[in-house]
Amino acid sequence: MPRPASEGQGKPVSRCMAAVACLVFGGCAASASRAHAQAERVVAFDPAFLTGDGLSAADLQRFSRGNPVLPGIYDVDLWMNGEWQVRRPIRFEARSGDADATPCIAYDDLVSFGLAPDRTHPPVDDPCLEIGQRIGAATARLDVSEQRLDIEVPQAAMARRRPGVVPPGQWDAGVTAGLLAWRMSVRDSSLAGRRHTSGFFGADTGVNLGSWRLRHAGAWSSGRYRRRHGFVERHVASLGSRLRAGDISLAGDLFTPLRLRGLSIASDARMTADASSGYTPPVKGVAATHATVRVTQNGILLRELTIPPGPFSIDDLHGAGGGGDLEVNVEESDGRRWSFRVPFFPVPELMREDHTGYAVSAGRALVGTRYAQGMVQGTWRHGFPRRITAYAGARMGPGQASGLVGAATDTLVGAFATDLTYSSSRRGGNARLWRVRHGKRWNHRTLLSFGASRGREAPPPGSWRARTRAAAVRRVDTAMQRDLGDDRGALSLSASYGSYGQQDGSGSDQAVSWTRGWRRATMDLSLRRSARRGATSRRNDMSGQFGVSLPLGVAATSTNLHTAITGGAVGGARMGVTGSSGEGGATLYGATLGYEHRGARRLDVSLVRLLPMGEVAAALDRTDSRQAVSLSAAGGLVIHAGGISFSQRLGEAVALVRARGATGARIGGGHGVRVDRRGHAIVPYLTPFRWNSVDLDPTGLPMDVAVVSTHRRVAPTPGAVVLVPFDTDVTRTWLVTASLVDGTPLPFGAEVIDALGRSVGVVGQAGRMFLRAPDTEGRWAVRWKGSPGECVLRLHDITRTAAGDVRYLGACE
Repeated sequence: MPRPASEGQGKPVSRCMAAVACLVFGGCAASASRAHAQAERVVAFDPAFLTGDGLSAADLQRFSRGNPVLPGIYDVDLWMNGEWQVRRPIRFEARSGDADATPCIAYDDLVSFGLAPDRTHPPVDDPCLEIGQRIGAATARLDVSEQRLDIEVPQAAMARRRPGVVPPGQWDAGVTAGLLAWRMSVRDSSLAGRRHTSGFFGADTGVNLGSWRLRHAGAWSSGRYRRRHGFVERHVASLGSRLRAGDISLAGDLFTPLRLRGLSIASDARMTADASSGYTPPVKGVAATHATVRVTQNGILLRELTIPPGPFSIDDLHGAGGGGDLEVNVEESDGRRWSFRVPFFPVPELMREDHTGYAVSAGRALVGTRYAQGMVQGTWRHGFPRRITAYAGARMGPGQASGLVGAATDTLVGAFATDLTYSSSRRGGNARLWRVRHGKRWNHRTLLSFGASRGREAPPPGSWRARTRAAAVRRVDTAMQRDLGDDRGALSLSASYGSYGQQDGSGSDQAVSWTRGWRRATMDLSLRRSARRGATSRRNDMSGQFGVSLPLGVAATSTNLHTAITGGAVGGARMGVTGSSGEGGATLYGATLGYEHRGARRLDVSLVRLLPMGEVAAALDRTDSRQAVSLSAAGGLVIHAGGISFSQRLGEAVALVRARGATGARIGGGHGVRVDRRGHAIVPYLTPFRWNSVDLDPTGLPMDVAVVSTHRRVAPTPGAVVLVPFDTDVTRTWLVTASLVDGTPLPFGAEVIDALGRSVGVVGQAGRMFLRAPDTEGRWAVRWKGSPGECVLRLHDITRTAAGDVRYLGACE
């Protein structure tokens, strides 16, 4: 809220001034908005149309240009062309007595918000000059009630920036804090007269110090504590990478997964502008005139934009991640039309043009429960022009080394990726393994993928198999998905075969499934066959399932009836219900009754309740021969400078909401998350490096608590505890009806000033006032234009309404 220029440290000016005025005037808000849209046309309100004694003296001049902006300092959320930029105090100045105050924003700040630097015309060095005189056709508008400043600038004056991108300078590393995510369960089971009780407790702990993250995780069960991992890491924005020391998981598509303890540095794709969509090909062409370019995929419009003559490039098609060739239609201003097709099928190896990904790790490999000899691994991938990606990797340990080179491309006949791995071992000899993958989508109905590998694969360093020769590998995987159209459902087929040498044998799998929606119900039919052949054993399994899911009642109940019939060795039938209820679906329930193979009956019942401090669950599993009951709970807590705040399960990044006096206020986006008695709340799930909205719902708060702003946006780094403060004004509320000494009501629209010179409200009809101010012994000054122009308001009586509200009577002398 604004602070008067003469009182730099004063409390916020009440936002009730504009609200009271609009309530009194009725349609004035709409009229003021229309006036603003029509080049700030002045609208004069004639007090003669307001009936009642003394209303002819109403002070309405300040509302002639809509809701007025008074000089002072406002703590606002600043938006540029619809995108939130920053929250900060902004000074507003008025160049004349009857003009609205305008924001004072330095030119360098406007550039940081996205304005393109103008190197041909030096900027006007006057931050308080009206923005429309500094930037042609630009506007600035302050919403006092929301404490939001919207700046609109023509797109031609803005720097090119991908939609939704958060500049690194606005990433928030969070505050110093400690974290604990816990889960526990107790299970009691009985089988053949024997009873067994077991317990489990797991915890993920952490400490945040600036950009550094210290993490440790483990679990206690069966009277023994087992450590899962421990590491310290941080993100390096200048390198777009993550640095970690401790336990490291090496998982990817180039080498077999492996765990080691050591040091690693790896690029983090989430830190790039394209992290949410992965690879999509660039669309490039040359327009002869001013043209309209439309890019569609599978009949869906992804982008439409108007471009000037010359080359164009569209490389931020975030909605194209599902695959399918891109159809590009160009309509020139002279009526000519032409089109072309850009092939696209997503495969994991593809990267965007000019993007690079890398990872380098060194340490001791973890084999079983012990760490073996040292190992070093490095991988690299880069996107080149013409939709080509090259990648390479190396893994080296004592007496063993592996190297890999490969490439991927996207063509008119589909996407291809192929690579060759060469391994050398002192005991196992040399081995070569080649892999090829292919994928293609026809129109928008059929998707086909194929993968094959052949050769000899070396075992991971440090494993017991590292002392043996490389195993022969032959594997083929195929999959097809087809949309049958016309409400006939979707069909999926898959088949795979793999042979891994004499020790591991071979195996094959085939599956077919059909799914169809019929009115409100969903039906699915699936068949699966699996065969395994080892050195001394063979096994063949075949199963099928038919299921129906049907929502019950109205949509708000979120209850579904499901039934299924299963064939094969684990065949049977079952029927049950699942659903949720309560505010935000905080209660989850399910019950299933069925018959297993050979007629054995089975009953499963579960209940989960989400609470502000975590979640609790209970489950019952009963058959003719056994019974099991389990109770479990999970949650988290954050230790910070303001105390300890309890939470639901913690995600990768969390928000620490601070709203003084707003106890019980609901936080949007969470199941039952509310502000605690200390004024804090934890939003447990945030997405790193992307904007996350945090909203405060003030419904139900007492009248003495006013929330200045109810919406914030943050972009955390991974593991961060981001402080999200909501400004609140906790002060006394006064409902006053007062008159002048001669009994006439106070002038309509007059301003009420407290002892410190702060505006705390305006006078409404019949001398009624809604004031927010500390207890000043019931004395305020009332000012208006005209004679005498000022009086001192004193309270002299108290009344109570039927609803119990306290109202005051006063006289202005």
